[in-house]
Amino acid sequence: MRRAAVLLLACMLVGSLALSATASADVFGSITLLSASPFQQADYAHDPAISGDGRYVVFDGSVGGVTGVWRRENRPGGELQEVAGGDSELPSISADGQYVSFTTNEGAHLSEITNGLPDPLHQTHEAPNVYVRNMALPAADGAAFEPVSAASGSLETLHYEYEGGEGLEFEEERYGSVAAGRTALSADGRKAVFVTTARSNLDGVQTPALEVALRNLDTHTTELVSVEYDPATGRPALDESGQTKPVPSQTEGRSTFGAVYSAGGAPPFRPPEAYSLEPAIGASISADGSTAAWPGQDVGEQVRTLPGEPLRASFSEPLWRRVADGELAPTRSVTGGADAESPACVASGEAALPQVHSASDPCQGPFSTERSLGVWTGGEGDFLPRLSSDGYMVAFIANAPLLSLGSDFGVDAENRNSDLYVANMHEGLTRVQALRTLTELASGEEGNIATNAPIVELGIDTAGDQVAFTTRRTVFPLGSPAYVSAPAGVPGMLELFDVDLLNDTLTRVTQGYEGDASEHPHEPVPASDQDQYLQRGDGALSPSFSEDGNTLAFSSTASNLVYGDGNTPPLGDNHLDGADAFAVHRVVFAENPGPQIISEAPPNPAPQPSWSLGVTARSLANGKVQLYVELPGAGYLHASASSTIRSTSAGSAHGAKRTKRRARTSTTVLTRTVAASRQLHEAGAGLSTITLAPGSKYSPLAARAGGLSATTNVTFTAPGRPTLHESVAVTFVRKAKTKARSKTANSKKSKAKRT
Repeated sequence: MRRAAVLLLACMLVGSLALSATASADVFGSITLLSASPFQQADYAHDPAISGDGRYVVFDGSVGGVTGVWRRENRPGGELQEVAGGDSELPSISADGQYVSFTTNEGAHLSEITNGLPDPLHQTHEAPNVYVRNMALPAADGAAFEPVSAASGSLETLHYEYEGGEGLEFEEERYGSVAAGRTALSADGRKAVFVTTARSNLDGVQTPALEVALRNLDTHTTELVSVEYDPATGRPALDESGQTKPVPSQTEGRSTFGAVYSAGGAPPFRPPEAYSLEPAIGASISADGSTAAWPGQDVGEQVRTLPGEPLRASFSEPLWRRVADGELAPTRSVTGGADAESPACVASGEAALPQVHSASDPCQGPFSTERSLGVWTGGEGDFLPRLSSDGYMVAFIANAPLLSLGSDFGVDAENRNSDLYVANMHEGLTRVQALRTLTELASGEEGNIATNAPIVELGIDTAGDQVAFTTRRTVFPLGSPAYVSAPAGVPGMLELFDVDLLNDTLTRVTQGYEGDASEHPHEPVPASDQDQYLQRGDGALSPSFSEDGNTLAFSSTASNLVYGDGNTPPLGDNHLDGADAFAVHRVVFAENPGPQIISEAPPNPAPQPSWSLGVTARSLANGKVQLYVELPGAGYLHASASSTIRSTSAGSAHGAKRTKRRARTSTTVLTRTVAASRQLHEAGAGLSTITLAPGSKYSPLAARAGGLSATTNVTFTAPGRPTLHESVAVTFVRKAKTKARSKTANSKKSKAKRT
């Protein structure tokens, strides 16, 4: 009953949040377990990647004590197949699932150890390299594994140079080439990107470490992606033979920096570990193979910067290059503290940003950065940028503060936790215009996990419309994208979230099968401590989208995402983490219109005349006026005409001269009713006439020039209805007799006069 009440409350909260949001929320279905076969579950599974068609998911881990990379069909009872044995890890997969790339330090023995059996004891390891497995061929076939980290035209792996000394054996097994998981392989599986972690023969003898390269598996050519920038041309620098030059390494103190971010030196290759987060080193390739992106360092050697603002080698920014445009295609900054490529900045001639940064500065970028730090200052999280299918949308995390945030709660930039962003790399956009913020810290309390936990890992779908990420954060203050999920009560494990840029929504994806938050048995901690899971990397990681964006694969150490999860290690055992690979499907609702019922049209209403009065008038020749009255019904009609009349009166004279003086007169203007008439109208609504004749006293006035002007007031009354009034101006005019009759009269007068 308690669980039912909690579920009901959560549903009510989700409903209220969805109603308050301006966009419709995304809905995800139940979570399915993939790191298992019909007979057994994996001991642990990390770094899952889903094929574009959604049919397969690959992961690295251990199944029945056999370590390596595995491929599982994404269907109930689907086949679980070993891809590469030993210490193979960090897989990427083609759209149809046929090709899988990975990194291993057992390349020469792959055909032998990919046999479904545990590794032999005391196995000899070699330098780590990147390979692609063709799943259409059996592992025993030597052609099933093809090296990616190879010099152009060669089918052998790169040759590496080491410092030597007492650590030579360690270096030989730990440094070489690596590929990032999930995003190192194009959709057709024939192009792959990798990063060198030791000096090599990648682009001639002693090519510096930390270079990005792209391998075409069909032509067996390898192209240098990270190239030195030439300020004179704005394009890659060329050597004497006309070939692009690799980015030179630089040393600051005891740290060595190259083209790819490495926090002061290439990290060593290491087999999968419990609760581990792989080092943020590698590069991404777009699904169409046209574009590469990587977490850049030594940025001043790779892209245009302000000439008066030399950046330290440790300065970091995500970098982007469209290799499909040819070897002279420039490397561009995805974002940063300065926008030196902006046309307005170039036209301004500005050499350096002012000490006080301003958004109105034409060279100002979206972030407020220090010359020694950059967009990424280190810490927990995967700084590797991820690309959409065409490479133009870039998702990344950064912990430098945005300039628009001002003081940003007073948080120290070097210790600030990361947030999630997406940038548009199409031409014509400044870096400020191209950037969109997807998350934002909710307070200045650096230790508050609910408001300030970092964004740890991320993924973007092929269309660039969705971005998935993992974090312990539970508070998302931005209104866009709108957070439409029920928030967790307290922060705990890393949870998986999905941003839908089309719907402008942010949705929490992971939850227990009973509706609770993700969890597994853990050591009790004080109630005041928000973080109940102290292991780094505990929870959801490695989000990966299918091509249509409707299936999302990820890993998690939670034990309550699916019923019957059976690989959770005993409490206190940190050698295994119980991680599994999972998939969750978006619920896509059919576009069926709701039923509509339209009743018959009602009959037309009977016309009802409006209860109003209409009056017009016509002057008759006999000095009368005829009124035409439009009546709304039966009733009494009364009309009266009133006019102003001048009245003259004579006074008396006084004194002796009375008989000789003219009598005094006075004139008064009076209003008199000159005509009236009343009649009963019984015929109902219609036209009625009524005639007004001036009284005998006023009739002579109608014969004078201009006639007798008057105002006629018409009143209509009917039982139970409002009394209506209307006024109209009229003139009583009596016209003279005709000319013929006048001649007859004159002749009679003459005859009488003669008589």
